[in-house]
Amino acid sequence: MATLSSGLETGVNRRAGAAAGWLTRERVAPVVAGLAILLVWEVVVATQLPDFVARPSGIIMAVPETVSSKEFWFDVVVTLGAILEGVVIGSVAGVLVGVAMGRVRELNWFLSTYIRALYALPLIALVPIVIIWVGYSSTSRLVIVIISVFLPVAVTTADGTRAVSRDYIDVGRMFGARTHNMWFGIALPSAMPFIVAGIELGFARGITNAIAVEVLASVPGMGMAVFTKSNELNENGSMVYVVCLAIFAVSVRAGMIRFRHWLAPWYRGATG
Repeated sequence: MATLSSGLETGVNRRAGAAAGWLTRERVAPVVAGLAILLVWEVVVATQLPDFVARPSGIIMAVPETVSSKEFWFDVVVTLGAILEGVVIGSVAGVLVGVAMGRVRELNWFLSTYIRALYALPLIALVPIVIIWVGYSSTSRLVIVIISVFLPVAVTTADGTRAVSRDYIDVGRMFGARTHNMWFGIALPSAMPFIVAGIELGFARGITNAIAVEVLASVPGMGMAVFTKSNELNENGSMVYVVCLAIFAVSVRAGMIRFRHWLAPWYRGATG
């Protein structure tokens, strides 16, 4: 009987310890801050602003009607699909160009100034130009997303491949590594944390610029749906799309952080 009681007490203590370990200040603080923001938002809109202004309770009530419509899922698939496609193309191109810039000094001389200048430029300024060149179509959205991802990935990859320890290069040469072995067997793996950080940044820029293209070029998608519903004073419905985009962005960022930690467990950046 004493053994059974001791076992039950041990199990309870373990569960309590696990719960206490999960409920850390790092996890609780964002929840508390979020609830406080929602409460202030609800009170301010209810007491100070017109009825058509979006509020948390109205957004929750608008979710079933919005999510049950075919238009919502069409917009989600079209926009997120274009973003994912652009991220893949931009990432591959950015990695290839970045590795070449990082390992070939002469190529870096020719390309670095222009790529870094475009990287520093707010790409929203290029949206009207791309629309005129490509047309008022979904292709302009794809082009902008590719550029949005390509630039940060190329810059971070070039920086990462140049930051490779000289000892690794010397050991590779000692064992007779060829040029492609040096590039893709030593420099590229060493630069993986930089590359993943660039893709993460490119994702954020790609989402923003994809929505901008949809609004400016009247391209069907989530951005155009938000714009249309806002003009109809259906702000609660438009905010459902915004929340969906926010969930997608946060999920991608969390996935990229986990992927970076798995890919390069020795690397710990600001995110832990």
